[in-house]
Amino acid sequence: MKPLPHFILCLLLLMPAYTLKAQGQQLEVTKISSKVWIHTSYKTYHGTVVPSHGLIVSTKEGAVLIDTGWGKEPTEELLTWIKTNLKQPVKVCVPTHWHDDKLGGMEAVQRQGVPVVTSELTAILAAENSKGTPDVTFATDTTFAIGGQQLEVYFPGGGHTADNVVVYLPQQKILFGGCLVKDLQAKNLGNTADADLKSWPLAIQRLQQRYPKAKVVVPSHGPWGDQSLLSHTLSLLQNQKQ
Repeated sequence: MKPLPHFILCLLLLMPAYTLKAQGQQLEVTKISSKVWIHTSYKTYHGTVVPSHGLIVSTKEGAVLIDTGWGKEPTEELLTWIKTNLKQPVKVCVPTHWHDDKLGGMEAVQRQGVPVVTSELTAILAAENSKGTPDVTFATDTTFAIGGQQLEVYFPGGGHTADNVVVYLPQQKILFGGCLVKDLQAKNLGNTADADLKSWPLAIQRLQQRYPKAKVVVPSHGPWGDQSLLSHTLSLLQNQKQ
């Protein structure tokens, strides 16, 4: 049998391995690597149904949750899905900024005894906007390991919000860009009410320099892909200035 061409292998990598929909269609879970899933919940924004992605990372000791679901009910469904399908506890939840699509389910997570860890700035902004209080904060970029899985939390600078961080999984070469990164279908920057438009381009350039080996780049809203999402986001930012 002839080996598959490289570009076909790349396409297979980026295609969802399977999708599981929770009851009520509030949650989707899509496997993108042997131990990594994207969880997706939905809200209607200006009359349009918008997806919001986060990550589930399974380790030998339990699961790591990057971002809650978009609100209480999707987060409860998400926690139930992990318990039922992965049959392991959630060890920690790391929201990537203070907006509801990232930590709107914080109370539901904490009610199950799962510690919520954010940057100090995210904790401050969450408190100022009555979003709740995380259990643990970190002052600067942090790298940690759970059950043999490494995770790198990096703050490249302000962008979508002043506090947005990204999460990189070096073993899988997956970069979760969150709301800092736009998908290839995006024609604008979306919600910029709390954005730092001046710093955003530099933040994206820092991601390009720091994670050149990332094979999969996951935005918060819209299809995931490869490094081209970073270039596309830069183009949108340049058009914003014109």
